[in-house]
Amino acid sequence: MSLDVINNNPKMLREWIEQAKVREKKYREEHPDSLIPLFEAELRELGYDFEISNQTLTFMPKHKKTILPIAIRYYQEAKKLGKDNEQEHFLSFFHFKGFDDVVPMLLEDFHSTKTKDLTRWFIGSCLYEIRSKSYIPEYLEIISNAAYGSNRQLLILLMGEWKVEDAIPILIELLEDEDVRLHAISALGYFKREEFRPYFERFENSKHSGWRKYARAALKKLDKQQNSSVSGNGELRL
Repeated sequence: MSLDVINNNPKMLREWIEQAKVREKKYREEHPDSLIPLFEAELRELGYDFEISNQTLTFMPKHKKTILPIAIRYYQEAKKLGKDNEQEHFLSFFHFKGFDDVVPMLLEDFHSTKTKDLTRWFIGSCLYEIRSKSYIPEYLEIISNAAYGSNRQLLILLMGEWKVEDAIPILIELLEDEDVRLHAISALGYFKREEFRPYFERFENSKHSGWRKYARAALKKLDKQQNSSVSGNGELRL
């Protein structure tokens, strides 16, 4: 259920908040050295009013100038202390379009051998949401590196959504990598190029539902484009 639905239903919102309070209390009892209460105490001292942790995210991106430097500081502290789950919590504050200033830090951490796999996936998700075109060469380097496995998925999609020409040979090569094949098919589909048809036809009857779905979706785009072109030339009217 979406937050919009919950926020528009006072009773449901109150139930959601109370349930979250129970979960947070349990977490803090189990993690007495958690950094999250310290972070939230700083926000309250600055005048921010909230009941549960999830509500602090609603202050972003409007209050980026004030909150982002604090979130970065706690993210770095969580990383230093090896608190992976809390590092992921603070990553949520970077998950907004246009937050280009955190990209260098995130790229460094993505490449770090000390970064845990799940945290690396969250970093990739942040980079996808930030959508900074200033770092396309770095993204191409990442998606080319098989060692990053499924953590490349969202950046692969981003290269397709942006129709990055330099990504094409990499995406074609990634069709051989089952960790990211679905995303490579989807990314190539964004280009809507007839010469890519054989790549999609290869998977249109695959037993794998995801590969089949996205291959057929890409072929449907090509067919629609082809029919539109024929109709526009006056050779055929649909």
